[in-house]
Amino acid sequence: MTSTQARNAARPWLLLLPLPAMLLGAFTAWRSGAPAGAFILNAAAAALGAGVAVLLGRQPGLTLPRAATPLAVIAILVTASTLLFPGLEGIHRWVALGPVRLHASAIATPWVLLGMSAALHQRLAVSAALALSMAAVHAAQPDAGQGTAFALAASVLLARAQLAPWPARAATCAGVLAMGAMAWLRPDPLAAVPHVERIVQLAAGLTPVLGAVAVLALALLLVPTVPGITVGRDLSLGLAVYLAATLCVPALGNFPVPVMGAGAGPVLGWYLATGMLMAAARRPPGSSPPRRAPRPPRGGTLEA
Repeated sequence: MTSTQARNAARPWLLLLPLPAMLLGAFTAWRSGAPAGAFILNAAAAALGAGVAVLLGRQPGLTLPRAATPLAVIAILVTASTLLFPGLEGIHRWVALGPVRLHASAIATPWVLLGMSAALHQRLAVSAALALSMAAVHAAQPDAGQGTAFALAASVLLARAQLAPWPARAATCAGVLAMGAMAWLRPDPLAAVPHVERIVQLAAGLTPVLGAVAVLALALLLVPTVPGITVGRDLSLGLAVYLAATLCVPALGNFPVPVMGAGAGPVLGWYLATGMLMAAARRPPGSSPPRRAPRPPRGGTLEA
């Protein structure tokens, strides 16, 4: 591993980025009369997630890509298992672990995007199958928030599969986006929980300055995907689109605000995504999947 890769891989300060959002969320909930104790799970998830992210970040660069497809399949199955648990008013988004319910897709989606990015330039069919399967689960739950965020990220990745002909890419993207849209057509009667889905509005209600600080704190969650902070263009781009979309969809419906709102699933999901990017920074030079060579002109020669 080169010195540049070592610097990219060893960025422990990335693990501190969720703390402003978490602390601000707990403070806002307390000042608004909401149960601040609900954020204990966020703190526990952050401690667990940081440890897992460190372990992921220490993996050799090719370890995760080689295991990415089976890990993605497991992630889809875990998300689909929510359909077997008792739902809330017909909505099935959570896996129950004793008294704790975890938002499964928030934890599983980074693994699916990892699997897609690993197979993207060699086996489009694998990436497409992963994307369509996860999108179908979101439509069945239904979870329009996660469904939209995942569909956008998956479509961006699929569009970059340069070894595949564009009609195949276009058809797959259309299918994934259609599945994402289908989740919006399913009834979702769940009301918003203020300290989960409306935490930014609560902060702004206390003072506009606090609302602005809340937006800035959430923006910090995108820093690990910024070029130059970590590497792995496909994975970082897919995760950037996904994370940005999860921050935006609460404005469109009753969907949890990641990290700042109460809920352990999005916290774990963010740390998993960051750990994957830290591991990608350890990938040795020349190990990226092959891309299609430029086509020569009709004369049969390439111009430099």
